Amino acid sequence: MKWNKIKIHYLLRLSIFWFLFFALFRLLFIAYHHAKIPDGHHSETSLSFLYALKLDLATVCLMIFIPFVLWALQQFYKSRLLHQLNMIFNLMLITIVSIFSIFNLKIYGEYGELLNFEDLVYLVYPKEAITFLSIWSLLLLLAASTFFAFIGIRSYRLHITSFSLPYDNPKIKIAQLIFFPVFLFLGVSGGLHAIPIKEKNVQYSNWKINNDIATNNIWYLGYSICHRNDISKKK
Repeated sequence: MKWNKIKIHYLLRLSIFWFLFFALFRLLFIAYHHAKIPDGHHSETSLSFLYALKLDLATVCLMIFIPFVLWALQQFYKSRLLHQLNMIFNLMLITIVSIFSIFNLKIYGEYGELLNFEDLVYLVYPKEAITFLSIWSLLLLLAASTFFAFIGIRSYRLHITSFSLPYDNPKIKIAQLIFFPVFLFLGVSGGLHAIPIKEKNVQYSNWKINNDIATNNIWYLGYSICHRNDISKKK
């Protein structure tokens, strides 16, 4: 039975989609950089999927906030425009995540660091990328980004449905409108902590590459953008 025929809440479907999409790129990262993983430590590397859940959850909660707002509006003002805006937002996000995740593979291979705000110059100004990339390598990265974006978009359109499904029971509507914001906040902050979740919360290994694999590269990029001044001072 296809899961799009099972009655699962739209936002839960969307969350599961993003967890699986991140897991796909994590698996791709391990395959691409398998030579960097010390012999005999691949079983430890597999634990990265487990330890990654906290940052993946925080990232997913941030990414589904806009869909939640549009979904909430749809419950009271059923509109095709809201559905289209939600579709456009998610398809753009899938494309962006695909591009950043693929370029993260190359950046890590060159510098041994995850993609951060300083590396964005290579995406904003492609001429800069040619300084360390051949034109064929750049085309290959763009082709790979397009391929995975296509997989993500097709999967979304096939399986992430029922955005417009209204809940007639007003008590259920109110309960969801209260529950989801609380859940999103707790997910982003990593629980009831005074200090927001950071990459050190997923570090579990003595090997840097395992900790980097467990770190959500999209979260890390966003964190580096928000804290670019602090990061620049440390260098």
